[in-house]
Amino acid sequence: MQLVTLRLVDSLPASRRGEWEHLLKLEDVRERRKELESYLDRGVGECGLRDPRVAACVEEAMRFHHGQRYELLAWCVMPNHVHVLVQVWDWPLAKMLQNWKSIMAVKSNRILGRNGAFWQREYWDTFMRSEEQEKTAIRYVESNPAKAKLCPVAEDWPFSSARFRDKYWQLILPGTSQ
Repeated sequence: MQLVTLRLVDSLPASRRGEWEHLLKLEDVRERRKELESYLDRGVGECGLRDPRVAACVEEAMRFHHGQRYELLAWCVMPNHVHVLVQVWDWPLAKMLQNWKSIMAVKSNRILGRNGAFWQREYWDTFMRSEEQEKTAIRYVESNPAKAKLCPVAEDWPFSSARFRDKYWQLILPGTSQ
């Protein structure tokens, strides 16, 4: 399983470079990533995913091949970035992300009446080495909107897997056999 974070092109806006540039110079990789994630949670930049039509399009693209090419374990569409925990099967992660980002960009740009790059080229990914790390990642991903004060509790966020958890904490997606 891999935890992936995709960022919008303007999620680290050049106009606000003074706010985030020093974060890139942090030597400790974990600390740098934590601080950058915290910066993203402030909702700066273009925030094209704040539009519910775009967020729904992004979520739909991720869920499209669930159960066929990969298994989604958790996701959250934030205003300027996306987190997804996915178990990749026979489809390479890079190819899967390229497919998602391409489909999402075309549809999102159409919805927003714009064109050009939508996603940053690079992405962050972390390989899950244990069941405990996986559970921690799921909690992190699904609690992100509440932590960023976008909603009172994770289950209230309309573009997250948290709303599909049953009382046993199992992910039950409508329209799929699980």
